[in-house]
Amino acid sequence: MAALEESDSWVWKHVVKLNNFTVQCNIDSCDQTYKYTIDHKHTNRMITRLKGHLYHKHEIWTEEDRLKWENNNDSIWQYFDKVDLYKERCKFCKYFRHEAYIHNLKLHLRKKHSQEISAAAQKEIATRSLSHCFKIDKEELIAWCKRCNHKMDILHGTDALMHHICFKKNQRLRSRQKSENNVNRMTQQSTITENANTNSHYDDINRQVPQNQDFRQR
Repeated sequence: MAALEESDSWVWKHVVKLNNFTVQCNIDSCDQTYKYTIDHKHTNRMITRLKGHLYHKHEIWTEEDRLKWENNNDSIWQYFDKVDLYKERCKFCKYFRHEAYIHNLKLHLRKKHSQEISAAAQKEIATRSLSHCFKIDKEELIAWCKRCNHKMDILHGTDALMHHICFKKNQRLRSRQKSENNVNRMTQQSTITENANTNSHYDDINRQVPQNQDFRQR
C-alpha cells in the first residue's frame, strides 16, 4: 500500500486489501469498502474517510486526530458548527453531517446553498468596496478578478480577495520601483561615462600644452 504519514499508519490495521483498487474494513462483520489508488492525494482522501468511518461506526480514533480536528481553522467553519469529532451541523439548513473529509462539506454548500453564499459574498464585497474589482459567478461560487481574470473560491470569504488585490498592488509597486531603479542606474552610468570622457579630454589637452610651449620657444 502507498506510503503514509507515520501518524496515519494505525488506520491500515483496521482494513484489508481486497484487490489493487479496493480496501475493506476488517472489524467484526463490517463490509464497508473504499476505493484505493496509489495516488497520494486520493490515498489521503480515503484515509480521512476511513477515520470518519472508524470513529462513527466502531468508536476508534486517536487523540492526535481529535486535536487536529478541533484545531482545524479552515474557512469552511464559518458555515458549519463542529458538534463532535467528524460531525458537523450546517448553519444554513441545520442538517447534521458525519464527514471527516472537508471537501465533502464544500460540495454540500455548492449543491444546497450556493444562492445564500453568493448573496452573502456579494453583500460583503459591496461593503468592502470590491465590486469594481471582482465579478461573481453565482453557480460556481467563483469570484473573477476584472483586472487579471484570476478566479478564486468565494467559500474562503473576502479576505482572500483583499489579499489578491494587495498582492497585485505590491507586484505593480515592485515592478515600478525596479523600472525606476533601472532608469537611475542608466542615468548614473551615463553620468559616469560622460565624466570619464570629459576627464579624458582634459588629459589630452594637458598633454598637448608642453608641446605647444616647446614650439614657441624654438
